[in-house]
Amino acid sequence: MRVVLSIDMEGVSQLRHPFEVFACRSEYWETGQPRMEADTVAAARGLVDGGADEVIVLDNHGGGNPINVPAGALPDGARLESWNVFDLPAHGVDGMFQLGYHSRGGGSGFISHTYVPGLRLQLDGELVSESHGRAWASQAPLLGIVGNDSHHETLGSLRDTPYLVVQRTIRNDEAQPVFDPEEGYEAIRAFACRCVENCDQLQPLRIPRGFLLEASLANGDQQEAAMQQAGWQRSGDVEYQATLAQWSEARPLIPAAMNAALAPLLPHFVGATSAEQAASLDPSAVERLSRIADYWCGHQHPDWYTQPADELGLATG
Repeated sequence: MRVVLSIDMEGVSQLRHPFEVFACRSEYWETGQPRMEADTVAAARGLVDGGADEVIVLDNHGGGNPINVPAGALPDGARLESWNVFDLPAHGVDGMFQLGYHSRGGGSGFISHTYVPGLRLQLDGELVSESHGRAWASQAPLLGIVGNDSHHETLGSLRDTPYLVVQRTIRNDEAQPVFDPEEGYEAIRAFACRCVENCDQLQPLRIPRGFLLEASLANGDQQEAAMQQAGWQRSGDVEYQATLAQWSEARPLIPAAMNAALAPLLPHFVGATSAEQAASLDPSAVERLSRIADYWCGHQHPDWYTQPADELGLATG
């Protein structure tokens, strides 16, 4: 049995502050990345213990760059791959298990978003989360989800999926672990194990067919050309839509919407692939990005491009 372990970061068990997910910050290297790695190792062990012959780990946080989970940390029977989720049917995947997942854009919750800040996706009127999009792309049973409590409460059409809450939302910019670290890692391992053992009891995944996909971008009025080139049709001031026969047709549409929504952030984005590189970054650039992240996470209105530059620390001189 080949199981995909799809990992994200914002909903990992011991995460507490948004700065832990940004590789330009020391918090990522000191606490965020180690916490994500520990959850991933626990889940992979559980999937193998439950009977998975092969666990394929897909790092879905920031495209896996930096390497949030090193290959050498994984237990026997698990390995890293960089497959696109839309290609999973061709790889003969028997099931997907999701770890570290967070609530969708358009709702409240710790660092809630869908793929990127400023983007909301709806399918036939239902707000879509990353859990939905990746499960539908895999076309495989969704064995279970581990993550934030707000995500669990707003799963909508995925509400019957087995779920382990490991993180509680205190505020949009603050989370609290449900478990102490070692207790949490064992809870994740045991839950993953049960999900594999009970996979034959799951209902088949309902994959959308013949539906209206809608995208709302906070900066949608500025992104018409890019969105239409990808196949979206403008339907409002900041809204776009596309009528699709099956979910696989969303493959070019979602990245285009992500890139369009990120356009205001890109001039201010800084990243790092090691703690040493993070320490050598321009402090003023890191501070600008931190102010944007702090504003977005605290207000849940990712409209940094409409706020006064001096308010967010974006003035360049």
